[in-house]
Amino acid sequence: MLLNKARLDSLLRNSDFEVLIVGKPENAIYMTNFHPMGSRTIRDRLTYVLYFKDEGITPIVLSPSIDVGHVRELSWIPEDNIVGYTEFPTGHDTGLVTDKFGYIAGVLREHGLDDATIGIEASFLSSYLMEAFQKSLPKATLVDCSQILREARAVKSPEEIRRLRLAAEATEKGCRRMIELAAAGETEIRIASEAKAASMLAGAETIGFSAVGGGPRSARVHNNPRNIPVKPGDVFRFDYGALCDGYWGDLARSYVFGRKPTPEQQRIYDTVSKAQEAALEAVKPGVTAGEIHRVAVAAGRTVDPTLRREHVGHGVGLEVHEEPILRAGNDMIIEPGMVLCVEVGKYVPEVGGFQVEDTVVVTESGIEVLSSLPKTLALSS
Repeated sequence: MLLNKARLDSLLRNSDFEVLIVGKPENAIYMTNFHPMGSRTIRDRLTYVLYFKDEGITPIVLSPSIDVGHVRELSWIPEDNIVGYTEFPTGHDTGLVTDKFGYIAGVLREHGLDDATIGIEASFLSSYLMEAFQKSLPKATLVDCSQILREARAVKSPEEIRRLRLAAEATEKGCRRMIELAAAGETEIRIASEAKAASMLAGAETIGFSAVGGGPRSARVHNNPRNIPVKPGDVFRFDYGALCDGYWGDLARSYVFGRKPTPEQQRIYDTVSKAQEAALEAVKPGVTAGEIHRVAVAAGRTVDPTLRREHVGHGVGLEVHEEPILRAGNDMIIEPGMVLCVEVGKYVPEVGGFQVEDTVVVTESGIEVLSSLPKTLALSS
């Protein structure tokens, strides 16, 4: 099961919500175990989950009709509680829900919850959907529940950690192929293409992002690869993530091939590297996300006093950026079972992009690093 049920139930007991109406694709995947292609690519094809504070009431899933069989196959929720709805009524829709808002309101009315405080993803749902829910539940108090779901997902279940390990492995396979090709002077586009193939052959279902660039283009944080070769002495940078069973990898490095790095290149890299190493050393249960940011930036500024970082990492899971965000002022406590991407970068036009990022699992005593790529700027071919 993906769902960290004990954690969500505890958070729900300590909230004002009697029930959650969940529709954001990543949250619906988390609740049901069902990871459909369509939920990521067709963002208005939503699967809804009703999750109750009363643990005696089984969750209910309202799924697009084309997915009902697949949801029933993969989900831990009983089949009878997984119901299909029509996206586009045909007049031949026997057995399907044709008014999803009315159906959800009816279910809540049966449980005496149509006038309750209901958690809904107001920060995700469109104004049209929010108005439709409010109209179907006129006596209810609808309150945004996004934060409680972010907090629940911040500490991963064993199954989530298993999938994140797979994603990290497939991501690193692609990155190792990139290093080989960049050292040989291949083009950015070929480097990225062959990395994607290597990751997918290692088990990835797709590649979510591939920021690949050489020379000045490496300083473009979200650079799209082009048909431009990597030259000796260029800074070559990648920030790359493969998706495995719905979960993200995220790994970044910068290298110089063929020539010794210039003093300026090396100084910038040393700034980033020192900050990232300090952040890794700071990650342990009991510290705050904000403290990790403070320690990392302070370490980097011993090399370059101008270092500025809005964050030095983030949680990773069904989304690339999840809580906890390692930013100044974030008082969220680091806990065992969190999975973090710890990263520092500095991007200097006409010089290059310098970035180091690793994925780590927080353990009872510290961290387990899931990546093993070299962490020196100069790399021999």
